[in-house]
Formats: sequence, structure tokens, C-alpha cells
Amino acid sequence: MKLERVQRVISQALGELPIQEKGATFKPAGVKRETKPGEVPENTGYTESQTFAELKLKLNATGSLGVEELSNVGEDTLTIFTTGGKQYMMPKAWVTEPGELGDAEMDITYNSGTSPRLA
Repeated sequence: MKLERVQRVISQALGELPIQEKGATFKPAGVKRETKPGEVPENTGYTESQTFAELKLKLNATGSLGVEELSNVGEDTLTIFTTGGKQYMMPKAWVTEPGELGDAEMDITYNSGTSPRLA
């Protein structure tokens, strides 16, 4: 069985993002279920709420993209490619907080309300 991970990320505004090897995690939008216990087990149930998509990236600091440019993204469309051949889109994605520049790397987190699978 071949395991899957994020392979490439394309930003409509910035082009291909220089992610580090194993430098990305992706959580698609979905449904969160919270258990609500009842007085008796038969009355236990749950409530549902929508969750947003989240993409956490560790990027190589190449000099072509500055931490300010990445941190100021307010609305972008991202396409995420996995090693298993799947593709997801994060429309109207935004950066959640200013990025952090470290030792030749930057940490950036994107959120989006939806994350439809394209392929």
C-alpha cells in the first residue's frame, strides 16, 4: 500500500509554492460531530457543525517570495496535489496570521470554507 501526502501546492496569486519535503499537512473541510450524552445510553446523540479546510505549509525561503507577501494573502485559490494523484481546491483561501521566517524556511497556514476534490 502506497501512503499519500501533499506533493505540490499551486497558488493562483503566487504560482507554485516552494514547499519543503514533507512540509505540508492538509485537512479538508467537513463535519465535526460532538457527542451529547443522555441520562440513559439510548438517549445519547450528537450535534454537527461545519469545519473549515486547513493547509499548513513549511516553505523554503527562496527569496522570490517574502514572508510579507505570503502573510498578506486575503483571498487566493489553492490547488493541492497529493502523491496518490488526488487534487483538491481551496477557493477564497486566506492566511490565518502573519508567517514566521526561520532558518531558510517560512511557516504559513491557509484556511478556506470549502475544499472540493477535483480528481
